[in-house]
Amino acid sequence: LFRYMKSPLMPIAPETIKAMFSEIAAEQPSLRLPSEVELQGTYRGRGKGRGLLVTSDLGFRMPSIWFADGHRAVAPVYLYRFDFATPLLRAVRLHGAHATELPFVWGNLGSGRKDPTFALGGRKAGTAVSERMRARWVNFARHGDPLGLFGDPKWKPYDTDRRATLVIDKQDSVVEDLDAHVRRAWGDDVLSFR
Repeated sequence: LFRYMKSPLMPIAPETIKAMFSEIAAEQPSLRLPSEVELQGTYRGRGKGRGLLVTSDLGFRMPSIWFADGHRAVAPVYLYRFDFATPLLRAVRLHGAHATELPFVWGNLGSGRKDPTFALGGRKAGTAVSERMRARWVNFARHGDPLGLFGDPKWKPYDTDRRATLVIDKQDSVVEDLDAHVRRAWGDDVLSFR
């Protein structure tokens, strides 16, 4: 989605990403920022394609990890990544993007007549994903434990030893230290503007 926008919030061109990092470095000179070499070794592609991956992680993935790292000290944290995408979302290269999980959590898949999400199929798998997600969210709200349906993998709390993450897709899985190379490249210092 951000690929088609000219949003200053999500710079994707290499020169705007460099400018963003320069601004953060100027505001917070003691902060450890990933080097250009580290990011090039972490992300494939070139130009805006790589830039989209970098800023998506800086804007969404890494804040989730940094928040989980901090909050786990005071309460159990359950980290997830939504990877499910219908054939249409894959065709337009949107995949499991930010907030695409919300209709699945609320159980209102394709609620409008003009919703094209399932135009190319995927409703059966999507309905199953939604049922599993709603079971987990309801169990977490009721009991503080996001138990899934019978046979679903046990979603363990996030900690800094295992960093368990539920990957939600056609078949869910719990992965320890998901994309560790990405997390290590960014480091433990929270990056932000002041």
